[in-house]
Amino acid sequence: MGTFYGNVLVARPCQEVVPLLSEETAAGRPAIRGYALAVGPRHTVIHPAEETEALTLAEAVSRRLSVPTLGMYVFDSDVLVMQVYDDGELRHIYDSWPGYFSAERPAEPWADPARTAPAWPEPLGAAPTALLPFAAAPVDIPALESVLRCVPLAREDGKDGRYVFADAQHYDVMALLGLSAPRLNTGYGALSQGYLPPGTALTELWLLGGATFWAGGAPAGASGV
Repeated sequence: MGTFYGNVLVARPCQEVVPLLSEETAAGRPAIRGYALAVGPRHTVIHPAEETEALTLAEAVSRRLSVPTLGMYVFDSDVLVMQVYDDGELRHIYDSWPGYFSAERPAEPWADPARTAPAWPEPLGAAPTALLPFAAAPVDIPALESVLRCVPLAREDGKDGRYVFADAQHYDVMALLGLSAPRLNTGYGALSQGYLPPGTALTELWLLGGATFWAGGAPAGASGV
């Protein structure tokens, strides 16, 4: 079984995002349960609990806070989907494997050596400029476009010239944007079980909406949004 996770990238720092979410909750809007982490100098990732779908949350947070958001999920390490929202409006959709959720979806091409049809569908929305509002550093545009077209940066991450695992592709997209890829390349389930991304201290994790920690409790200074 592959990896499943979803998260939301917000183009504002944690110190602004978390209190604003708290204000929204105090105003009577539903609380967002999960965790938040800084992933850049002015960038936050929200890891929502399982009951909250990341793409839906990205739209809601963008609308509530009037900020650009990027909703993302990796499904079974097979497909990467990303949606850009601004002021609550959907601006761009990226899908690494269009038709993946169709009942007629064929098996992975390398599972059928005799296959003669085109190996993979073209990714939808492989436009690097759509992700530039989330960049924290100068971006190598050709490299980002190549990764969005599912061409791996490292040969060991690919087979037949394409990423084997969507989470490896997601990691490379985030790294090329100058963000903390390890913190974005994970989800609520792993964090709630105590698996922190490399280089992350427990005190850097913000609690949202009553999310809980394993033995040891919440980090000092964490917000209970």
